[in-house]
Amino acid sequence: MRKSVAFLLLLVLLQSCSSTRVIEDWPSQLPEQAYFLDVYHADEKNRQLQSELDYLTWVVRFYQGWELMPTGWKDLRENMLFGLVGADLKQMQQELRYLGAQISAEWAKDNSVRKIDTAMLSLWGSVIQSDFALEARKSSMQLITEDVERVLDGSLEAEAVNEQRYAKQLELSLNP
Repeated sequence: MRKSVAFLLLLVLLQSCSSTRVIEDWPSQLPEQAYFLDVYHADEKNRQLQSELDYLTWVVRFYQGWELMPTGWKDLRENMLFGLVGADLKQMQQELRYLGAQISAEWAKDNSVRKIDTAMLSLWGSVIQSDFALEARKSSMQLITEDVERVLDGSLEAEAVNEQRYAKQLELSLNP
């Protein structure tokens, strides 16, 4: 019995050590952890459903990917920046940083609270990678940014964020 209790205590301690690693070893290529902590603490409803650590873990997964979604924002960002130079590169970097922070801060919340879901991430990833011509990249980023802001402020219903919307507005063929 003592051994079982000691073993359980050891497991709990090890779990807490591995859990805090996300906070202590915050990836340098991500926006500041303080931004996400502010978003987390501002959402009372989400705080009742999700721990701070769980929320931050999902933020990191958004950027780096994980087993179920191996392509993260970091990968999409690299694709979007490929071949850009000068002012175009700088502008796209800023836009991607802003957009990634906006999306991840909401998507990382508990499923029952968040306004941005995984289907939207998948769609936006497809849109971002559908046409790498500079003007197409700019148009895609502009529309996605507007839609993210509108979904977050409630002026665009989540159901309106669909393949047909992007195909029509950006003149894309998302299903070859």
